[in-house]
Amino acid sequence: MIAAVVASALAASSSVAQAEDEAVPTPASLTQVLSCQSRDALGTFAELLFLQNRPPAWMRPSKLPKALDGMIGLYGFAVEGNVSVFGEPVDHVYFLSDWVVALLPRASAERVIAAQKMTRAPIAMTEQYYRFVDPEIGPMIGGFAPTGDAMAKVFVDAFGGDPGAKTAKNPPSPDTKMLLVGCNYAMASQDDFLAAARGAEDTMRKAGADIRRMVEEGEARPPR
Repeated sequence: MIAAVVASALAASSSVAQAEDEAVPTPASLTQVLSCQSRDALGTFAELLFLQNRPPAWMRPSKLPKALDGMIGLYGFAVEGNVSVFGEPVDHVYFLSDWVVALLPRASAERVIAAQKMTRAPIAMTEQYYRFVDPEIGPMIGGFAPTGDAMAKVFVDAFGGDPGAKTAKNPPSPDTKMLLVGCNYAMASQDDFLAAARGAEDTMRKAGADIRRMVEEGEARPPR
């Protein structure tokens, strides 16, 4: 998963060499990354954090908070200094594939969503908002509910869950009091994003069916 984060981040930068030649990353440059203002700065952070394992002194790896339990491929860092996402101050940031985000209380997140004129994405299974800086190539300003329950739902659909568990038929709901807000640097168009969003629920159902088939054929085992 780290490789995916690095590849996505470095691809978003115009060049690794250019990113390396830039000044040492600062809280101000991380604020730019969070606010969809610098692909090159993202490349610099990816190089230092995930390839060199040499974060700046004001950043340190951090455990995920309870609100983000179950999210796969998410890497957190505690930050010091004046770091913000669209004007909202933060003390932790998270990298997730093409995303660089911060976890905000819903009231703060809704201020950003309104100020940035984001639109609700057509995804029934979760809550997500978006606005493309460039509709053809991104990046995309976004906000979304923690998705730790998505994989749980896949396993419940595949295996039926533990009949004695409270979550057998109803996997944990995401923490709706908090939203992740930031920037997605994927090189993708708004049309491609909307097409994927509309098919998200079918994709999750197919994943559950594929896992169930693998178990039935002996290629995988149910989680214990």
